[in-house]
Amino acid sequence: MTDARHDDAHLRDPRPPYLHALGAAGMALGIYLLTLAPTTWFWDTSEYIATAHILGIPHPPGNPLFVVVGRAWSILLGLVGLSVPVRINLFAAVTSAAATGFFFLVAHRILRAWLAGDRELSAPWHLRLPLVGAWAGSLMGATAYTVWNQSNVNEKVYTLSVLVIALVSWLAIRWRDRKDEPGAGWYLVLALYIMVLGSTNHLMSLLPLPALGLLVLLEKPRVLLDSRLLTRGVLAVVLGLSFNFFLPLRSAQQPLINEGEPVCDSMVGAAVAIYTNGARGCEALAYNLRREQYGKPSVMADPTDPRGIARRDASLMLHQFHNYFQYFDWQWARGLDDAPVPGNSRLPVSLLVLGLGLWGLMVAVRAGPGWGVYMGTLTVTLTVLLVFYLNFKYGFSLAPEGTPREMREVRERDYFFIASFHLWGFLTGLGIAGA
Repeated sequence: MTDARHDDAHLRDPRPPYLHALGAAGMALGIYLLTLAPTTWFWDTSEYIATAHILGIPHPPGNPLFVVVGRAWSILLGLVGLSVPVRINLFAAVTSAAATGFFFLVAHRILRAWLAGDRELSAPWHLRLPLVGAWAGSLMGATAYTVWNQSNVNEKVYTLSVLVIALVSWLAIRWRDRKDEPGAGWYLVLALYIMVLGSTNHLMSLLPLPALGLLVLLEKPRVLLDSRLLTRGVLAVVLGLSFNFFLPLRSAQQPLINEGEPVCDSMVGAAVAIYTNGARGCEALAYNLRREQYGKPSVMADPTDPRGIARRDASLMLHQFHNYFQYFDWQWARGLDDAPVPGNSRLPVSLLVLGLGLWGLMVAVRAGPGWGVYMGTLTVTLTVLLVFYLNFKYGFSLAPEGTPREMREVRERDYFFIASFHLWGFLTGLGIAGA
């Protein structure tokens, strides 16, 4: 009787397996350390390594959060004698591995919820199966090609944004579990602050916002009428965005790398530019925040039209989703075939992973409405909506033969979907547990 009561209590106890999550993060970090780039690499690696080390300003929008945190990281690791490139490459590895740890906690909690009503399953498996699924998801997510590729050399700022997405997802899960307890609203305030602060690294950090909003509307919409919570939320946004003041302040000091040179004549002008997202205010800073130098067309325009007047049509959108699947096809069986386009020996593995991930989404739905809404919305945001928003030209290697160079992307863009592939690895873990 004592053992039975202990088992029932343990099943009801939602204590997160933090040690397992730490182990999963350590596993991911171990993989990245074994394959860590010993120096700089192609594309933007040198720029971001250098700007993080000297507190410079990289190309717009300037990524102030990355630069400041990267500088602090570089100083700390300098105490152990590592070279500057290795220090910043380690920053990518650690932030990505930490994201694996938080996604582990999310996956485990969803599987616990899914199994909670299954009285036919023996008590030990109520404890073991969520760990099996979360560990499987960790391995699949951490070793996805693009995740691995971005985690062993600091080619972009995206691993920090993936960490933000994973952390916000865990905070959303914790709020859902404790929404009726006093002070639970602080989970939402903290999640909002981290997303907005993360947006000063890259706008990718805001992608959990639709999922979090729908979760709140489903689980406890009246919290949105709480004036104290709304006030704290506004303050969190104001405080998070204030990190962008680094750009004009540091630019005025003329660091060796000062791209865009977002110098402002007054702090008032800088504030207007920051809090209107570049719609008004200091012209140089607003230009940076709007990313004007890229000349990105609207989501409804055809980016391949040099005149800028054609509308985006169904054929181009179909190609853009094909381009996403091309990158998906690289993730878990890239070594089976060197061909950059899909439709070879990788395809069965990719379809299997796709199916397991969809199964994992069904597991989340069966775990409860809140879990299904959050995971489903986050998945759609990181895939369908992101493809639509990015509105790429024809894929670099996927474009039809004879497509002019100016109508293609200048290189492969799989790194924009790093969060999608990391998350899909965990959906696959849910699917494996479901199977």
